[in-house]
Amino acid sequence: MQNILIYVAMVAIMLQAGCGTMFESERTSAPFGASVRMAVASQTVNPEAGTDAPVVGIDGRYADAVVKRYQAGPAESKGSKGSSQKSTVITETK
Repeated sequence: MQNILIYVAMVAIMLQAGCGTMFESERTSAPFGASVRMAVASQTVNPEAGTDAPVVGIDGRYADAVVKRYQAGPAESKGSKGSSQKSTVITETK
């Protein structure tokens, strides 16, 4: 009989522990959708980007050269054939 009471007490404690954290208050949990709103806000650099205003701040020839370099890919140097060698320049100061 004593073992049955111990088992019942253990089950009761487990049920209370399991149900105690089932409901969280609004202060302890973030509002639903807050992470999505925060991500959208951090990705919005310029809210007026969709307007018909002309682009200001970049030269057309420079932009064309940048696009061509980007599409060409990284340039291979003669000494880098798959190895990553770093050189250090040491200068003497007097």
